[in-house]
Amino acid sequence: MAWYPGAQKLELQPESNDQAAIIPTQFIMHSIAAPWTPRRTYEYWRDSTNLESHFGLGYDGSIAQFIGTQTRADANYRANLRPDGTGAVSIETASNNDATDPWTDAQVEQLIRLGVWLHQTHGIQLRVCRTASDPGFGYHRLHSDWALGGSTDCPGNARVSQFKNVIFPSIVARVTGAQEPTTPPTTPTTPTAPSRRRPGAYRAIGV
Repeated sequence: MAWYPGAQKLELQPESNDQAAIIPTQFIMHSIAAPWTPRRTYEYWRDSTNLESHFGLGYDGSIAQFIGTQTRADANYRANLRPDGTGAVSIETASNNDATDPWTDAQVEQLIRLGVWLHQTHGIQLRVCRTASDPGFGYHRLHSDWALGGSTDCPGNARVSQFKNVIFPSIVARVTGAQEPTTPPTTPTTPTAPSRRRPGAYRAIGV
């Protein structure tokens, strides 16, 4: 199992030991539709559902890892584990309850850093996934096979724009030494109080 050195380790058991191994070939980004810290996300996976992601990311850029990146996690439906043994690494990120806000600057920076590490550690290819099984980087609604029922709004329009214009180009730039895109800082988000409810994003995903 591979553990990202930039994340707090909050290991989920028994999932971390019992779930199947994967060969990581994709990185898929999600919004959890709740303004949760990584620890609150960990507690939800541990106590309230049989689903989980590999990582959780807070508004302030705090990041935790729940399962090693070479172990299956269940946030990406058919991308969790394919018949050939490949699968996707997933991250759930704090958002407002409707998953309509942009990622904060701190979240953007952490997503870039994690993307670089996943490329360097697992060889995830520096391209946006062209199909549901194509190696590369993506966001939850990019391909229908990644969501139970075939569709989801996750991670929201604002974050899809950030992925296309800032996050993915910056991952490529840091790996290759090219110039990163220059963008204005995002407007600070004032999240609502953390909720104990089931995250809205999970109306659209599956095991």
